[in-house]
Amino acid sequence: MTDHSSPQRVHTYCALCVARCGAVAVVENGRFTRLEPDPGHPTGQAHCAKGRAAPELVYHPERLTRPLRRTRPKGDPNPGWEPIGWDAALDQTAAAMRRAAERDGPQAVAFTLSSPSTTAIGDSSGFIQRLANAFGTPNRAITLDVCGWGRGFATRYTYGVGSVGLGGGGAGGAMPDIANSGVLILWGYNPSYSRLTHATATVEALKRGMRLIVVDPRHVGLASKADLWLRVRPGTDGALALGLANLMIEGGWYDRDFIRDWSNGPLLVRADSGRLLTEHDLAADGDTGRLFAWNSAAGRLVPYDTASGRYTGDTRSVALEGEYRVATAQGEVVCHPVFELYARLCRRYPPEAVEKICWIPRAQVERGADLIWHARPASYYAWSGHEQHATVTQTARAISLLYALTGSFDQPGGNVLLPAAPAAPITGEELPSAKSLGPTLGLAERPLGPARWKYYTTPRSLPRHSRGEAPPGARSGRLRREHAAGPC
Repeated sequence: MTDHSSPQRVHTYCALCVARCGAVAVVENGRFTRLEPDPGHPTGQAHCAKGRAAPELVYHPERLTRPLRRTRPKGDPNPGWEPIGWDAALDQTAAAMRRAAERDGPQAVAFTLSSPSTTAIGDSSGFIQRLANAFGTPNRAITLDVCGWGRGFATRYTYGVGSVGLGGGGAGGAMPDIANSGVLILWGYNPSYSRLTHATATVEALKRGMRLIVVDPRHVGLASKADLWLRVRPGTDGALALGLANLMIEGGWYDRDFIRDWSNGPLLVRADSGRLLTEHDLAADGDTGRLFAWNSAAGRLVPYDTASGRYTGDTRSVALEGEYRVATAQGEVVCHPVFELYARLCRRYPPEAVEKICWIPRAQVERGADLIWHARPASYYAWSGHEQHATVTQTARAISLLYALTGSFDQPGGNVLLPAAPAAPITGEELPSAKSLGPTLGLAERPLGPARWKYYTTPRSLPRHSRGEAPPGARSGRLRREHAAGPC
């Protein structure tokens, strides 16, 4: 028999957000009484208020511990919830899903869940994706329209890698190697409140001499320990990132080899169409997957094969700046390297413009650019502070491009791609039903947006189809949102 006379200490982790802090659950007389930090765990140095309140959440009198069924129509001020058994709840939910699929097609059912970053749903999200794939719908939603899209998904277009869950703060999911960073940038992120393991790691790194830049309208958390606090005007983070990049490019403070070898910076863009120059532009039978840069020393085009990711010949003289005239099948066309166009965009944000737009003194902007370059290796973590604005996609890209200039990506002390134990995914992408899914809501309108990864954006896509316009692949127009209340 279990002895309940003395407190039990169960080593575990707190699952109330993506940080998953190491913890020790104290059980007294069979009752969970407190959650304590576990200093022996890599993320167990401290707990936030939510973690410390875990016993209150478990035993709160209003906590749902069994399914409820609505007995009154939607819109009634009193839903008339009544408890039902688990078997009945599962059977009724499954039956409703089957009816919707038979009537309108499985695409007419949408799965929604709360944020995996800030709630306990994170450990279940993979299984929810598997259920959606098995059922046959490409439509699922989390709050990407509010946060998560910029840091977790838009940055994929800079770094070429996907988010490691939505806990990845910027850099496409590559995490900051704080223990070895020379300078850390916290952008719209206060780990003292939201991720204590990063706060404690940052404090330890500061003790050994790491420099810290905090971008936040408020003087909170680690801003008091920062070498530079950039008090950005809300909504102008993109202008700040472009302004910092402008100073770095003007000063030659960027890793030219990294930009040349690991980015599309050298590739030529047609001035007339804004599209990359391809072999098909030079000859009617040319390959559209064959692109070009310019060899300044030889004064000629350098082919780049997108399949292999390699240039033909020596790349040391590949140009990042300048303007070049190229003979195409349609006549001569003016072209510029991608990096040249980026530099031109950044030049629109000199320090005086940034000061006016962002309300940050010129001297601080200049100090920021100097620190980012000369204190390398650099790492950064961006969170939802910069995402609560209409320009989130371009803002996240501007921050990611600024960071790319440092050449610290996936380098010790930079933002690194962490290894993971090989394991079969649980999301069910291999299921036959998943291989024949129709397009996600909103994919046609925004092919590079969340729908590319089977997430629809609720404000734009869902109401239109709920009114009766047919989602792709459905036989009729009503998008079904099947809900069942369950325990939390």
